[in-house]
Amino acid sequence: MIHIDLPADLSFEDDEGLLLAKIPATGAPAPGSVLVAGTPVAWTWARVKDIDDGWVRFSQISAPEAAKHGSPVAG
Repeated sequence: MIHIDLPADLSFEDDEGLLLAKIPATGAPAPGSVLVAGTPVAWTWARVKDIDDGWVRFSQISAPEAAKHGSPVAG
């Protein structure tokens, strides 16, 4: 099973087309960080754009782009 860093509904976006998620209980991710967002059933690689008023704004990125920022495999 994949580890979800940022629980999110991947169909919830703002007026600029960025995806939105509430800041998780584990704390806000840093702007620019690459993580896995979504649910175990529907997830994506993502880059955090910014944090605003309790919301994380992020965009989807490809697996090759995510791999440029470290191994996409835990372990």
